[in-house]
Amino acid sequence: MHKINHKIGRILLGALTLIAMGSCLKKGYEELPNSPDNKLTAVSYSYRFLYNDTIQKGTPMQEIELDRVCEVVFKNTAVAFDTNGQKGYTSTISYDINSVKKAGPSGSVTKQMLFDEFKKRIQKDQLANLWVTITVSDVSVVSPLNGAPVLGKPGDFSQDRMYRVTAANGDAQDYTLKTIKGF
Repeated sequence: MHKINHKIGRILLGALTLIAMGSCLKKGYEELPNSPDNKLTAVSYSYRFLYNDTIQKGTPMQEIELDRVCEVVFKNTAVAFDTNGQKGYTSTISYDINSVKKAGPSGSVTKQMLFDEFKKRIQKDQLANLWVTITVSDVSVVSPLNGAPVLGKPGDFSQDRMYRVTAANGDAQDYTLKTIKGF
């Protein structure tokens, strides 16, 4: 009997919750049009690699941290352009030791050690394996064009790359990203 009353109580509580939530909705609101905004407003570049570190080295609490992420955020001088209807950004990227962002608690690996490792890697990779982030209008969708790398993964930006920004209403604008090595 107790289980039945408990079950009925849960059902009633659920029904009351649905009624309360439904009563908050009002009819007759004007339907707003989808936004035509399809702007790309910023571009940023970074480089990431994994490293191993030792926390509290030489103590009984010593712990080896494997596959920590080091991110190097490039300094970026980005200039917007609009030439004959083609929009985009020309970005000159560079770095210094302050570009190194070390994840997690400090261990035996220093910022200088990570910077030295990064310089070896970037010498080899150049403009390949860069992580690029762009800022676009709310509720717009970004699509790579003509073999451009998918954003959110490392890609090769040694040549101009094109992306289409599509607004919520379907209006689209293509943008070119020109990346210049300033190092």
